[in-house]
Amino acid sequence: MVAEPPPQPRMLVGLMVVGSEMAGFTILGILVDFAIGTLPWVTIGLTVFGFAFVFYQLTRMAKAMSRGGKSP
Repeated sequence: MVAEPPPQPRMLVGLMVVGSEMAGFTILGILVDFAIGTLPWVTIGLTVFGFAFVFYQLTRMAKAMSRGGKSP
């Protein structure tokens, strides 16, 4: 049985940043909705935008990993 190497700390930090960005867009949408009284429309819009942005970030991370960890 071959032991797998431990995950790279840089990758783990990158995944945490991506997750916090997604949560940040959603929380910002909730706050804006409460402030201007448009619940849930801004929340839905920023959450969808957050998903698109996070997908873009994950794609960049995957490309960088496939090149051997070089920055994009």
